[in-house]
Amino acid sequence: MEYRINKRIAKTVLHALAGGTVPDNGLPYIAVGRKDEVAAITRDMTQVAEGYSTFRLLEGAYGTGKSFMAKLVKNEALLRGFAVMECELAPERKLCGTKREGLETYRCLLARMSTRTCPGGGALEEVLDTYLYDCRQRAGEKGISGTEELLQEILSSGQPLRKKLEALPHGFDFYEVFRQYIEGYLKGEPERKNCALRWMRGEYRSRTEAKKTLRVNAVIGDGDWFSYLKLWAVLVREVGYAGLYVLLDELTQITRNIVNSITREHNFERLLSMYNDCYGNEARYMGIILCGIPSSIHDRRRGIFSYEALKSRLSNSALQGDEIYHAPIIRLSMLTAEEFMTLLERLEDMHAMLNDRGRYFTEEERILFVNYEYRRITAADHLTPREFIRDFLTILDLKSTVRAEDGMQDFLGGEKKVEMTGSMIGAQDVEAAERLGKYEGFTL
Repeated sequence: MEYRINKRIAKTVLHALAGGTVPDNGLPYIAVGRKDEVAAITRDMTQVAEGYSTFRLLEGAYGTGKSFMAKLVKNEALLRGFAVMECELAPERKLCGTKREGLETYRCLLARMSTRTCPGGGALEEVLDTYLYDCRQRAGEKGISGTEELLQEILSSGQPLRKKLEALPHGFDFYEVFRQYIEGYLKGEPERKNCALRWMRGEYRSRTEAKKTLRVNAVIGDGDWFSYLKLWAVLVREVGYAGLYVLLDELTQITRNIVNSITREHNFERLLSMYNDCYGNEARYMGIILCGIPSSIHDRRRGIFSYEALKSRLSNSALQGDEIYHAPIIRLSMLTAEEFMTLLERLEDMHAMLNDRGRYFTEEERILFVNYEYRRITAADHLTPREFIRDFLTILDLKSTVRAEDGMQDFLGGEKKVEMTGSMIGAQDVEAAERLGKYEGFTL
C-alpha cells in the first residue's frame, strides 16, 4: 500500500461509500481523477484570496461525484486557510420563499461554518473569539490590561474593519452587533454575548426585540440574508482567514421541486443577484459553488436555463469545449477506466486491512470487473462512481465472508451470480433479454 490510513478512518470511508454517501474524513485516500476540475477550483481560490469573488456550478448526474467534489473543495479550502459555509438545499431551505426558506438557508450556513481547526461545523464563535484573542495579545504587548482600556484599544484598532463593514449594505447594524459581542466577551456578560450571537445567526424575528436587547433597528431576513454573507466574507478576511467559501448542494430544490412558477422565478432572481455580485466583485473574498443535476440547469421549463438572464450568463461559449474550465459551469464526466482501476486498488487495500489479510483479487481480476461494468447497458452514459463502488464493495464483503474461495469470474458470471443493481445487465444477457422482450420500451 503506497499510503497509510488508520482503521478507524478506513471503516468510516467504506461504511459511507457502501451507503452511497460521501465520507467526511479520508477523502484524499479515495480521490482519483478530476485533476482539471480541481485545478480550476484551486485557481479560483487564489483569486478569492486576492480579493475577488467566484461563482461555479458543478453539473453531473446522480452519483457522478458532485457531493464528493464539494467535499474535496471544502477540504482544500480549509487547508488554504478559508472559512467554509455549507448547506444542502431542501423543501424548507431555498434561496427565498414565502415561509422564510431563504433565512433557513442562512441559518444552516452559519451553523455549519467550518475552519481548519473546527472542520465539523459550529466554528462561528471560534472565528469571532480568534479575532478578539489576537487583539488582546497585541494590546498586552503594549501593556494594556484593564477591561475598559482593552475595549477602547480593540475598538480603536478595529477601525479599518469598521470602515470596510459600514461601506456595505447593513454594515452599520452588523458592526454594532459585533461591538456588542466584543463588550459581552470582555466584560464577562454572557447574556449580551449570546444575544449578539442569536442576531448574527438570524434567530431574531422582530426589529422590536432587536432594538430592545441590542439597540439595532434591523434583523436578518429572507430578502437580505445574502448581503450579510458578504459582510461575513469581509469579517473572516480581517480576522485572518483567506476568505469565505459557500457551498450549496441539491440545486434541484429550487428548480424542479418548486411547482409555483412565481416562487421559482424569485429564486432564480436571487441566484442572478448572487452571480452578478460575484462577477461584479461586490462580494469580495467570497467563492460560491452550487451543485446540481443536468435537468436542474438545462430544463427549459423549470431549470435555471428557463430564466433567460441566467442562461445567457451561464452558457458556455460555442467556441469553448467542456474541457476548458473558465466558464461558470463545470461538467463532471465519467471517470476513465484507469482511474477506476486505481480506485479499486485503494478500496480493496482498505477492506483487506480491516480484515487483517492481503488483497482479495489479482490485477487481472480487477480488470475483469472494470470491463464488466463498462459492458453494461448504456454504461458509457449511465455508469457512475456510486454504482461502481457499491458493486465492488458488495463483492468484497462476500469474498471476505461466505464466498472466500470464489474468484472474480464466479461473482460476475458463474453459477453463484451476485445480485447487483437493477441496471446491471451484463453484455452477455443483452441479446437474450431482447429476444424475450423483457426490456422492451425500457429506458434509464
